[in-house]
Amino acid sequence: MRTYRILNLCFVIFFCFSVDNSQAQGIEFEKGKWDEILNKAKENNKPIFVDAYTTWCGPCKWMSKNIFTQSDVGIYFKDNFIAYKMDMEKGEGPEFAKNYKIRAYPTLLYFSSQGDLIHKGIGARDGKKLISLSNDALNPNKQLYGFQKKYDAGNRDKTFLKSYIDVLLDIGVNISVPYKEYWSLLEDTEKQTEEGLELMAKGSSKFNNFKGMEFQYLLKHKSIYEKAVGKEKINNYITGCYIRSIWSLARNKDKKLKNQLSKEMLKLFPQFKKEFKKRLEFIECTLETPPDNKKIEKANAKYLKVSTDWKDLNRGAWDVYEKSDDIKKIKEALGWVNRSIEIDLNYYNLDTKAAILYKIKNYVLAKEFAQKALKIAEESGFEEQPEGTVLLLKNINLKLAKEMD
Repeated sequence: MRTYRILNLCFVIFFCFSVDNSQAQGIEFEKGKWDEILNKAKENNKPIFVDAYTTWCGPCKWMSKNIFTQSDVGIYFKDNFIAYKMDMEKGEGPEFAKNYKIRAYPTLLYFSSQGDLIHKGIGARDGKKLISLSNDALNPNKQLYGFQKKYDAGNRDKTFLKSYIDVLLDIGVNISVPYKEYWSLLEDTEKQTEEGLELMAKGSSKFNNFKGMEFQYLLKHKSIYEKAVGKEKINNYITGCYIRSIWSLARNKDKKLKNQLSKEMLKLFPQFKKEFKKRLEFIECTLETPPDNKKIEKANAKYLKVSTDWKDLNRGAWDVYEKSDDIKKIKEALGWVNRSIEIDLNYYNLDTKAAILYKIKNYVLAKEFAQKALKIAEESGFEEQPEGTVLLLKNINLKLAKEMD
């Protein structure tokens, strides 16, 4: 009797372990050729989900490791789709990518049981957003290609265009063409709202051209938008437009036109007059082929002396931390990161300062800033503590412990 109970208990434990292990596997992707997957979809009357990836794509690897392995994601896809992965650079991949115009990775594709492309998403998503995207693929009222057919057939109804744009934004597809048509139908009272501003920013790739219709409209109605969303947000949009425009200017090979555009930019962005020329010269150096590293370093140092961009100051400081042991350069980098923190205190520049302080063996201050960086990361909504900073703090504590011995 005892032997029977032991065997029975072992069976139950094995069964439970097997079930849990099966659930933990996440999505079970089908093997075989694309034609075989299409035939299986028809036989089972089930739509197809395709993860179009490449081996070098970081977000693709992240989804494979962290999202596709989730048990709830696996259960959802088992119930609703035939799932399939395809490397876009091997086997059938290149032809598949050409046929379905895949240019970014990962691209998540959805096909009907008959093999018609009905929906897609571009870019990595967490489990919740992946399931939401997949639910839209199953909903005829939200499928991308239903909207595209109506749009291609000439539907330009205002409500329809808004819904179409919402679908495009949700899946990460460029909205520029339908956006312009929709924008032309709006009254000023509709444009001059927070929702109107966000749409204008997305439709212009966040105001990427200082001469563009969207940025000019923003400037013309700046005070109205400031009341709607606050001065800080509007200033961020203006700064972003300046940065994108100066990069475009640096790529311009027409000297006469470049001089004219430079004058227009200086008139439009007087707040950046002090740094404009040096930033432009630095960017131009980075675009030269072949690159002259000494020239770039010199131009970068001149630019950072007058820069008001916390990101560039932080970037410059981090580069020195990683590449140089010259104490003079490291102290200069410390000055850059200090100015970065004055402009916009955040996790990234606090972490950089902690790393530089560690490098010059100021372990007490390094610990203080590493702890501040981790606290800011937590307050900013980081899902996990940044591994680099955690390791840095561990190394700092080891150094401090040795000093106390």
